[in-house]
Amino acid sequence: GYVSAAVEDRERVHPLERTMSPAAAAALPRRLPLLLVLLVFPSASGMFLLLSGSKSECFVIEQPIDTQLTLYYEIPALEKLVPDTVADPASQKSLRVSLVDRRTNKAVFTKTLADHKGEVSLATMSGSPHHVCLKPTHAQSSPIRVDVSLELGQGDRYYDELANMNKMDELQLQVVKLNDELAQILGEADYMKDKEIKFHRKAERINLAAIWWPILQMAILVVTGVFQVRNLKRFFTTKNLY
Repeated sequence: GYVSAAVEDRERVHPLERTMSPAAAAALPRRLPLLLVLLVFPSASGMFLLLSGSKSECFVIEQPIDTQLTLYYEIPALEKLVPDTVADPASQKSLRVSLVDRRTNKAVFTKTLADHKGEVSLATMSGSPHHVCLKPTHAQSSPIRVDVSLELGQGDRYYDELANMNKMDELQLQVVKLNDELAQILGEADYMKDKEIKFHRKAERINLAAIWWPILQMAILVVTGVFQVRNLKRFFTTKNLY
């Protein structure tokens, strides 16, 4: 009765334990203050772009390698169109989103937006800056407004699927989200630390060059002056002027 129920209770694996490693679970109490900060300051930014003609509009993101990004978009001009027409690549109102690595100048992700509102999952392929570009698939006679919001981490769709798969309640899902956001912030902090180290080394090289370049100039002037004096002295001696 009670003993077998207690044994089954201990052997039942909690859904949250399947998604968190023992190290992450042990470090969670130390991360609670930062988790509270994440609740107050969410990592998302929103804006809108006006696309005209066949030109692309881009904005720059700078994140560590393998950073998960979610692009939320809304295109009011596509809201009243038939869904089959919007999904058709030949649609005059369809748009294409691409992620371009600035180091190689190559697109690492490309997708045609098939609805007036949705989300797109992206991932950086290197630590160099990336361009997120939106471009109409056909030339537009009038500007198209696109509302975009870029958020770090996985999107709502991913967490909904995770919750359904592991039978999580709302509190467990929020803990997983905050743990992922914390890992994202710690990774970004390490990335910024590496950038600061590189900048510091570059500043030291510039400072060293700024110190030795005037010394080299003075040495050249001194050597030039010595040779000029010797040549003048030899000239005066040869001409019996000294």
